[in-house]
Amino acid sequence: MASPTSSSDRPVPRDRLAGISLCVLVEGGKTAAAFERLVTSLFTAGVGMLQIRDKLLPDAVLLDRVRMALTAARRHDPGAPPLVTVNDRVGLVAASGADGVHVGAGDVPVPEARRLLGADVLVGRTAHAFDEARLAVAAGADYLGVGPCFGSVTKSFAAQAPRDFLGAAARLPLPVFAIGGVTPERIEELRGLGLTRVAVAAAITAASDPAVAAARFLAVLGNPRTTMARDGISTDR
Repeated sequence: MASPTSSSDRPVPRDRLAGISLCVLVEGGKTAAAFERLVTSLFTAGVGMLQIRDKLLPDAVLLDRVRMALTAARRHDPGAPPLVTVNDRVGLVAASGADGVHVGAGDVPVPEARRLLGADVLVGRTAHAFDEARLAVAAGADYLGVGPCFGSVTKSFAAQAPRDFLGAAARLPLPVFAIGGVTPERIEELRGLGLTRVAVAAAITAASDPAVAAARFLAVLGNPRTTMARDGISTDR
């Protein structure tokens, strides 16, 4: 199946998600050295996508962390480095050259993020209801994070996402990551709903050995080629 293309016949950004079934959400860390060790270990474990999400670090410090992650990604695989995205802070994506931004309902709208960052940068959107997901698709989001699927130690929510919403979101024509309380033991339930990509924070980053935890997720997730085909992403690579 051919890769999806934009009106200029260039691959759309979501094509870069081919083969990625796990996105790990990381904070900036207490020190630059600790952050570098973490992201390097995750890339070595096979993680293909990071989202740097930190509400506390000043922009200047977080910018250094993003650049550090990009350097580590390119060092890990110069030809096809893992993706590094940033939560909320569109300006940091533009300043650092990160691969994408992830926004929620209270952040910069998807069309504005696209206008500011250009056609080649990934723009992800969180959705907690189907109407929100549908509107994000119409607005041009490259991928979705849907949930919360389970109780989470990272964020508190009034309720978990209804299973009918999760199943409907899984059928949307773009990559969809399940978020919120995901563990390896819960992946089979998500797979039953059609969700084969997950975004994970504490279950990996708070583990005694984050690289081992990430490798376990990847082993359970397996090869996402069927998801790639469903999303209209070429599997001929």
